[in-house]
Amino acid sequence: LAGFTNTIYAALATAAALDLTSRQITILGVVLGIAHSLFVETGILTNLRMATIRIALFRIAVGLVSGMIMHALMPAEISGVVLQPTLQGGPFSWSAAVLQIGVTSVQIVLIIFSITFLYELIAGWRHIDAVKSRFTGLTAGVGMTDRALAPWLVGFFVGITYGAAMLYQFVENRQLSHKDACLITVFLCLAHAIIEDTMLFVVVGGNFWWILLTRVIMAVLVVRLLATNNLYQKLLWIGLPKESSGCNRDIDR
Repeated sequence: LAGFTNTIYAALATAAALDLTSRQITILGVVLGIAHSLFVETGILTNLRMATIRIALFRIAVGLVSGMIMHALMPAEISGVVLQPTLQGGPFSWSAAVLQIGVTSVQIVLIIFSITFLYELIAGWRHIDAVKSRFTGLTAGVGMTDRALAPWLVGFFVGITYGAAMLYQFVENRQLSHKDACLITVFLCLAHAIIEDTMLFVVVGGNFWWILLTRVIMAVLVVRLLATNNLYQKLLWIGLPKESSGCNRDIDR
């Protein structure tokens, strides 16, 4: 509940004080990775006219379904390094809990700083345009056009705030079709800031690959399904925006 209504950091602070196993935190990482900060992120999307408030319920539903699938498929014991002693069990102590929350907070700050610094280095790399051109085929794999690459990748790696802002600019400049706008919105709701969010749960004992791959696979499957035969047009009620004059109808499929 802390993650749904607040940020991932609120959920991590709570998890650091509880005796959760690596398996439980991994499942939690997927559920909250898909559905967290719902008030803030839904507000951003609705203010930019990229979604309606129903998208929050859609994210919760997909997150819970993903968690149930993981619970059924994931082995009872998963490998991975547990970075927090509280995950090893033992008697509960408020002083130890507060200490672990403090340690977790420092680790989170270091992770965010490192990832942000790396993003800035990549963004300033002079060969970045040549590299991006090699990834355009990825958009076709999930049902989007090549025009969707920039806002999709920005949101996927950096976060929904930056991705939605760029998506809004593309739509306003008539550079994207309504279909692309809808598919990007859904994908980013299910998988955004993928490295940062995943690493935050790894700090408190989650398994990196289970969290990352589950979110990506769920996002790809859902978006690919919506793109098939333009099914998304019949499912706008999940929180997708109606077609507006800002979208480029000439490139819509």
